[in-house]
Amino acid sequence: MREWIGQFKYRGNEKFASALGEIMNRAYQAMRHEFAGQDDSGLTRSLWNADIVTCVPVSKTRLMERGFNQAQVLAEEIALRNKLPFVSLLARPHDTGKQSFKTKKERINTMDNAFSAIPNMAKLLKSLVLKADSQYASGQMRFVTVLLVDDIYTTGSTLQACARVLGERAAEQGIHLNIFCLTLARS
Repeated sequence: MREWIGQFKYRGNEKFASALGEIMNRAYQAMRHEFAGQDDSGLTRSLWNADIVTCVPVSKTRLMERGFNQAQVLAEEIALRNKLPFVSLLARPHDTGKQSFKTKKERINTMDNAFSAIPNMAKLLKSLVLKADSQYASGQMRFVTVLLVDDIYTTGSTLQACARVLGERAAEQGIHLNIFCLTLARS
């Protein structure tokens, strides 16, 4: 797995995208199965489905260096395989450097203000919520389930920082996000 991720992420070997996307999709299906329950008819079904899929963004520097965002490619694979919308909701305005060379404490400190919501995030979410079933609306509060995708989980600081920014920005607009995170591997 380490070799595949290295080939994909650092060497731009795109032939691994489909295989890694399938692995991610199976993990997503397993997550849904973990939350399975019985509906009114007695059939077993997942108690949640993602409404949208998004990913951890990379900085412009990293994007220029690699030529692609590996987390976005994986998120798009999951979205495509499950007929879900993929939406970029976050930006990474500053290059935080390679996280793989940092200690846990350095990673946590670096991630503190590393992400921001895209300018039209709330409007975009509201348009998606309005298209969703009425079960997602309760009074003035709107509920959206987001699947946040990244390639590697090390300390969790990246995903926590992304989830915090998403949740805070959405809450300002009366939208409650249920955020589930999925990564390809844990280091």
